[in-house]
Amino acid sequence: MKNRPILDMNVSMEDFLSVHVPNIIKKIIGNEKAQWGIMNVYEMVEHLIFPLNFTSMNPEMIIITPLDKIENQYLFLKSEFGMPKNFKFYLLPEDRTLPIIYPDLNEAKQKLNEAIEKFLNTINSPQFTKKTHPIFGKLNREEWLIFQYKHFTHHFTQFGLL
Repeated sequence: MKNRPILDMNVSMEDFLSVHVPNIIKKIIGNEKAQWGIMNVYEMVEHLIFPLNFTSMNPEMIIITPLDKIENQYLFLKSEFGMPKNFKFYLLPEDRTLPIIYPDLNEAKQKLNEAIEKFLNTINSPQFTKKTHPIFGKLNREEWLIFQYKHFTHHFTQFGLL
């Protein structure tokens, strides 16, 4: 896959989310500059929260990827390739970011840590089997960890945090 970073898929993705990511979040001070894209670091922190909540949403998310493209999306998810720079989810605005929800960066960082904890509790629950991701379809625990690993790695690299 052209212009995509190669990721280490042998890391413990749960440890990445439960240990490594919170340590990175702690170090964010707010003046980190993006190496690409239009988000600032505050917007990026808030942006990471939403997909963490997909596993606990009721009703579930709907699949928006055309059925004839789901297999390729899934193959990408399971591959060693990361997201390319300047990847833009087609349902997000092209020329602006979404409005900020939390009143300051520290609260957004706290909410991100809480969302990570909730996500991990949800996927580690004995009742958890699969939940819908709008791009990749129904994902199990391992696949959700892969998605979050790729998503966090993409944005932390964007801001020079990895």
